[in-house]
Amino acid sequence: MKRPGVATAALALLMLAGCAQKPGPEPGFKDQGALPYVLAHGLKVDVQLPPAFVGASTVIDAKAAQRAATSSYNLVASSGNTAGLAGLLVASVISTQMGSGTLQRDAEKTALNEARPMADLLAGVPLQERLQQRYQQASQVAGLKQGEGQVTARLLIEPQLLLGPDRGSFVLINQVQVQDIAGSALYRMRIEVASQPIRRCGSQCIDDGALDLAKVTAVLDECIDESMRVLATDLMQPTPPAAAQETLRYVLDGQRVVERGYQLANNGSYWRYRNLYGAVKSVPVPFEDAMSQTQLQKVYGQ
Repeated sequence: MKRPGVATAALALLMLAGCAQKPGPEPGFKDQGALPYVLAHGLKVDVQLPPAFVGASTVIDAKAAQRAATSSYNLVASSGNTAGLAGLLVASVISTQMGSGTLQRDAEKTALNEARPMADLLAGVPLQERLQQRYQQASQVAGLKQGEGQVTARLLIEPQLLLGPDRGSFVLINQVQVQDIAGSALYRMRIEVASQPIRRCGSQCIDDGALDLAKVTAVLDECIDESMRVLATDLMQPTPPAAAQETLRYVLDGQRVVERGYQLANNGSYWRYRNLYGAVKSVPVPFEDAMSQTQLQKVYGQ
């Protein structure tokens, strides 16, 4: 008689576990009137710095994840023998929440600690003023018309610096919007630029783990410049046709990346693509089996 209640509780726990998942990124879009509006009125840059500008990606050790999975399997197997389906569901949920939840919390705590040296390094820099100036300068160099007077587009940029798994480089993540005078979004995109290495070369050029402010700011400036070049190019380039979708493969910081998306024209040492989740990514490494510039021009009808 008690089993229906237990089963209901188990299902409720399963639903709660599903609701705890983080929402996916907001998809990007480009209104057809975005480019004409910017060309007609120009734009003014507005950088809004988040409370925590510096973060670090969470890294979960593969062996620890395997141990948690094994423990979960053993608990579920033993519970299934004695408590039936309801017990199996409850044990599965509890085990999953305890195992994966603990690993996630530990990884987030470690990431917070490992981001602190970079945050402390940049704490002495007036970031709001500096980033406002650098983004404005970079947008002008990238060919984006600068607005004057009352009627202009607003280029809203919310940047964040996210250290990579090896903490020797970072990704500059820009949440970008182009708004008209009424505040309506004409363009929204997440622009991610992977940096060059930021660690200082120590004795005999062995990585000593130290950070140098001049080197970090120089690498950050380079990422800002590339971010505005990507924005200018993406505004002016037609939306990729569905037939242009492909699998992009590259190796970044020793990690192999495989992602579906649309290859874009590369620029200098940066290779670019638009993924399927509302982001344009720029990485300082070439793609495997990349399309040539001639092939790209044919794909985009240029």
